[in-house]
Amino acid sequence: MKMILTGSALAALAFAATVATAQQAPKPKIDAVYWLSAETVSGMATGQPGGVEKNLMLQLGSVRRNPAPSADHLPPQALRAGDRLPLLTSTVVTPKADGRADFRPGPAAKPKGRIELYWGCGESAPAGQPVVIDLATMKPGAASPFGAMPDVRAMTPPSTASHATYGEWPNSRNGTRVPRNGSLVGDHVVQGNYSPEMRFAVGAGNDFLAALAPRNAALASGAVKVHWPVLANARGYMLSVTGAKEDGTVFMWTSSAVRMPAMALPDYLEQGDIARLVQQRVLLAPTATECIVPTAVAKAAESAMLMMTAYGPEGNYGSPRDVPAGWSVKLRTRATHMSLLGVDLASMMAGSDDDTSVSDEKPKKKRGLLRGLGGALGLPG
Repeated sequence: MKMILTGSALAALAFAATVATAQQAPKPKIDAVYWLSAETVSGMATGQPGGVEKNLMLQLGSVRRNPAPSADHLPPQALRAGDRLPLLTSTVVTPKADGRADFRPGPAAKPKGRIELYWGCGESAPAGQPVVIDLATMKPGAASPFGAMPDVRAMTPPSTASHATYGEWPNSRNGTRVPRNGSLVGDHVVQGNYSPEMRFAVGAGNDFLAALAPRNAALASGAVKVHWPVLANARGYMLSVTGAKEDGTVFMWTSSAVRMPAMALPDYLEQGDIARLVQQRVLLAPTATECIVPTAVAKAAESAMLMMTAYGPEGNYGSPRDVPAGWSVKLRTRATHMSLLGVDLASMMAGSDDDTSVSDEKPKKKRGLLRGLGGALGLPG
């Protein structure tokens, strides 16, 4: 007796065979992961009002072990940081007992102080702002008065905790800095005795972001318009202002249209999270070129710190699936800026030598600009 298979039966058999083959195929093995975190810093954080620096963090993690781990990153000449960047594996040192008794702290002191929260771009703060938080009345377990923390996925780079062997640069052996004109564009090679060789090329679209250069413009209302040129390849922006009043009250403002504490976002964000936060108006769109800090914030104190972050693109590279010892590389970028709200320090410093009548007043103004921030920002008064 012959068995006759219908078209649907043949399709079912073919599907079952495909599933069985897929189940038998081994998943690509990833022996090592490598992260490059590229940051462009401008403003006061560089030590100069108009300064620009480039920071690069290299982190290599592998499942392999080696009693004498060694690895190097061979960057393109355009990076201008040397021909070979050693990825140092730190030696774990067990601290010696000194014979002294362990310190056991007493009950934690109850926090004190007041914080005023503002958010959103515009000359006038909307009704209901600021939200005033009295730290002394906050109770454990109660809803946070700071607002909802943004729901973002954690970006976890390689570390000693997650991998059998870990190496990083810069380190104690080599701390060479990337010069201002350094670039990641070109061919990269990572070699080591505890990871497969990695070769990848970085294009212009994944290079260091250009430096943020926001400018301040005081409005008649007392509000401050912060404006900046479009930053190529930026995916979204966040601005924040933090300062302290004469009575010690700390005030915080963010450009987010949603209430949230200043500096609530991590240093780097996944690309999907950036797009979603732009849509939710937590981040300003990449096409944005200005944001007005409300009058109430700009006039809250003689000085306040302006922070700005541009979240950039991400590059992902890896070996072909048929390579036995697989590897993956992630390159993430961002740019940050720090200055004083309402003060164009770069222009002020540049013109100090040309106008003696103005330079006599500037030192007094500069000292007053930072007065009052104190412990709230960790700055000298």
